[in-house]
Amino acid sequence: MDALNKIIKSRYFYLCLLAALNLLVAYFYVQKPFQNYSDSYIYYDAMTYLRGDETTASPIVFNMILRAPFMLYLTLFFNYFIDSLPWSMMVINIIFYILIIYVFYQMVFEIYKDHKTAALSSVLLFSNYIMFSYGTAFLIDMGGWFFFILSSFFAIKYYNDDSRRKYYFIAAALSLIGVFFKETGALGLITLAMLILLSGFSFKRKVKEIIFAGALVFAPLLIYHIWFYLKFDLTYFYSFIYDLQISASAPAAAGINFLTYAFIHFIKVMAWLYSIGWALFLFGMWQEKRFFDFQRSKILLAMLPASLTFLVWPQLVQRVAFIFVPWLALTSGFGLSKVKNRFLIAGILALYLLTNYLIAHRVA
Repeated sequence: MDALNKIIKSRYFYLCLLAALNLLVAYFYVQKPFQNYSDSYIYYDAMTYLRGDETTASPIVFNMILRAPFMLYLTLFFNYFIDSLPWSMMVINIIFYILIIYVFYQMVFEIYKDHKTAALSSVLLFSNYIMFSYGTAFLIDMGGWFFFILSSFFAIKYYNDDSRRKYYFIAAALSLIGVFFKETGALGLITLAMLILLSGFSFKRKVKEIIFAGALVFAPLLIYHIWFYLKFDLTYFYSFIYDLQISASAPAAAGINFLTYAFIHFIKVMAWLYSIGWALFLFGMWQEKRFFDFQRSKILLAMLPASLTFLVWPQLVQRVAFIFVPWLALTSGFGLSKVKNRFLIAGILALYLLTNYLIAHRVA
């Protein structure tokens, strides 16, 4: 009973309870989570190939195996108990969904040292329609998002206390593990490198630590990609070129100038990405200026490049751009934490959540 009471009194219990309710409402109202998308069938074929079905072999299937082997094999492991590949992957994603809430809360608290900010930022993150629509579906994105946030969390812990060098190695190791779930899982390495650059270390130490961290991640990754190329005659550039061709064909088919199309499309994606949260973000930036903290500003700056890497991917969609949302949410949460009226905060969060449900109907 004591253990149960401790769990119930935990702030994470209420966050996870709210997240679970969010999934239930989304399932019955939005009816988008737990469904298959176009990429889902490619993942299915990739896993059936790994189980020995040679008829599913194709370059795009091999490409998925190259990009996300850990997620595919983990799904196959769960499949022994669940006996359904789609549901096996979706159960894994739900686990990641809960874990992301915990890790993100810890990361925000590490930055702001304030539980209210951490809680509000977490609600803004897990209430985003992309997370509950695509994250819990038969897709591999959730694993990448989880390791991105987790490795960034340990990178920040190392920056805040460089005497605990284990955090440096943990952040690098998690980036390596994460890249085998999805390429976004390695983005914490960029955060680690940026924090080292902005630290008070000597120039020699900065160069040494960045190169060593990069080697820890890229050396095993390079070996894996060389082996994959020799076995399947396929490189990672296949997916990049494939998506680039799809992205370029849309404006050409419609007779629209590519730059004009790209700009309009970018505005649309960004508008759907965070909806009314953009107003919260602007308010949060104003609060950051009012309560300026030099140490915190360096951390936020160091996290920004990794969060903006979606801009280099040729096919821009909300699901790809979601890596920007954690950065937006933590700043927005800080702004909300400065609002004194709890009813006003609850109303804003309710409006944000309702807007995301409505958006899910439109674009998810």
